Amino acid sequence: MKRFLKAGFVALAVVGAVTTAFTTEMENAPKANEETYTWNRTGGETPPEEQNPFVGTKTQAQNYFGCSGTVDECAVGTPSNLSLPNEVIYQH
Repeated sequence: MKRFLKAGFVALAVVGAVTTAFTTEMENAPKANEETYTWNRTGGETPPEEQNPFVGTKTQAQNYFGCSGTVDECAVGTPSNLSLPNEVIYQH
């Protein structure tokens, strides 16, 4: 009986982890009306993996570069639709 209970807890944990991962991916996916940008890191030391431009939404870029704040410029995005202004994300 203990073996079945243990297996049940393990199965439940796996299902919970997969559900959480799927939900996170869906939240971070671009929405149909959300503009995409080509983002370039600005200021400070840039890790090698962040030296190439990143293409994605503002939220995706904040997650990619690890930027969240309002003070120091972190990255600048050029919109795919060139009639829109550039976007800036900040850190600190």
